[in-house]
Amino acid sequence: MSWNLKLQEFFNKGCENKEFLQWLNFQWNIEYKCVRRDVDIQGSPERTLSRIVIEDKDRNLFFLEQFSRKKFETRQNVALAVDHLSTHGLKEALPYQKSNQGEFLPFFKETCFQVSSFLDSSGIKRPDYLMSSEIGEGFALFLSHLSKASKSITFPGQPTPFSINEYIYSLFQKMEIHDPKFYKLYLPFLKFLEKGFLDENKKLPVSFCHGDLHPLNVIWNNNKIRAVIDWEFAGYKPDIYDAANLVGCAGIENPEGLGMPMVTTFIKTLREEGSISKKSWNLFPEYILAQRFA
Repeated sequence: MSWNLKLQEFFNKGCENKEFLQWLNFQWNIEYKCVRRDVDIQGSPERTLSRIVIEDKDRNLFFLEQFSRKKFETRQNVALAVDHLSTHGLKEALPYQKSNQGEFLPFFKETCFQVSSFLDSSGIKRPDYLMSSEIGEGFALFLSHLSKASKSITFPGQPTPFSINEYIYSLFQKMEIHDPKFYKLYLPFLKFLEKGFLDENKKLPVSFCHGDLHPLNVIWNNNKIRAVIDWEFAGYKPDIYDAANLVGCAGIENPEGLGMPMVTTFIKTLREEGSISKKSWNLFPEYILAQRFA
């Protein structure tokens, strides 16, 4: 058969592609037994061509992801970054497995593949997690550990830090042309940010950030973080970026969420950890607003 099928289609059709299964074993020593359709996969499926959980003959579970060729460089940079973080003490960073040839993303014909150990998640109940101080503390400690583990990291995929200013102005230019109604509706928020935030934001210290930190990008063991996943938006950003994104997501879950234990404990613990600069804390509310434009 032609190898243009996504993994789900390949296994759903029950095709016996011995060439691919032999290749899988050659790359990672995985002796394929079956697909585990009974487990829930966390994270965003749209970031891959397809993804599945497979079981080998020793009952080990592996998370197998398939990517297009154009995604190779991005995924390679992410794999290298996560590997660095894992080897420098960030236990919540689940590393990808290198192949027997030392590759993170070997190609099988038109597409590349990535493997990691599969961790099942207990999940969390939304929006009830906002009442958990334990979850808030866990997120704060994760960001503190990330700050320490990334001190010596290099990330070739992003030579310059992310600019929320450029993002917002680009968005407003597009809205003015394509959706004037919403342009006028949201213009007052831009004017508010222009009064001080957009100039001062350029001066914020930067650090290596996850880039999309929220509860759905976590493998949970009840209220404890087992692993943080979906690092595709990782890179150098203002040091307050991940914290602002998490708190903004809490506000979207529930308008009262900003004053609930998850958020208040998160902010208190993160301040105590000292991994965020004072200047960034001074602009924290405005940065939460600015990020919501994304």
